[in-house]
Amino acid sequence: MKTTVRKMISPLFIARQLCVISLMALAVSPSANADVTAFGQELSIPKNTASGTIVARHYITPQEVCGASSCKVSQVLAYPDGGGSPSNSTVLTTNVSGISTRLLINGRAYGTSYPGETVTRPIEVQLLGDGRENKGGSLAGVHASPYYYQLSTGGSYSFLIYLKGTITPINGTCSVPSQTVKLPKTLIQRLERIGSTAGAQSFQIQVNNCPKGYNRIGYTLDPVGGVIENSPGVLPLAGGSTASGIKIRVENAQGTPATMGSSITVDGYSKAAGGSFVIPMQASYIRTDTVATPGTVNGAMTVFVDYR
Repeated sequence: MKTTVRKMISPLFIARQLCVISLMALAVSPSANADVTAFGQELSIPKNTASGTIVARHYITPQEVCGASSCKVSQVLAYPDGGGSPSNSTVLTTNVSGISTRLLINGRAYGTSYPGETVTRPIEVQLLGDGRENKGGSLAGVHASPYYYQLSTGGSYSFLIYLKGTITPINGTCSVPSQTVKLPKTLIQRLERIGSTAGAQSFQIQVNNCPKGYNRIGYTLDPVGGVIENSPGVLPLAGGSTASGIKIRVENAQGTPATMGSSITVDGYSKAAGGSFVIPMQASYIRTDTVATPGTVNGAMTVFVDYR
């Protein structure tokens, strides 16, 4: 589901549009000194998940892979079910019915291949539904050395990625309604310099009807168009925008720029009780460039709900 942020600016005024909300899942990576175990914990995952739906994510930094801020991956070996013969498929089955896995390097999925990719951002390991019934169980591979991926980064060194953890299927997920948030019109003169903000509008992200049984529920804010470096909480301009030099910034209820790209725990959720929850937010215009012209400003973000 989603929330959209909009804003409009007339010759002297600015107004706006908001964000997007859909359901997916994210897991936080544990640190490792050499090989990495992805997930490695109890994961409560929706029982009936549509094929291709991402239900959990694990991130591995270049520092973990090769001890540097960037390094080249020359070869990937991918093993379905954590062993056996390598596969060039970008989606591998795990030995848990209903759950498959995928490896992304710089946002691109790889099976057994020779990427020649210089890794400059965290490698992502995903768990996703594959259309089979999620019957739960252990992710650990079925073979003696149960790693799913082997990455070569030069020389004789290989980096292994294991998948571990116990999956418990849960009936049901939370629901997150779509919404459009409109900022009030404001004079462009109120945004007199870079970093100036105006036109704050409060809104709420609603996470409704969460079932019992999950260990944790979180949400991740993901700007449509990508995160703008060194601009916390700021959304890229979306289609239909006619203003320039002005964007929309999403903030928490206290006015601090929202954290993008990291899972945040939904406060108040209890494994024993479930329930519905409200996350108070606000959005405002922000001057981002030396030269600014009035017009319409649109922005959007997706809110991924993750389960553990």
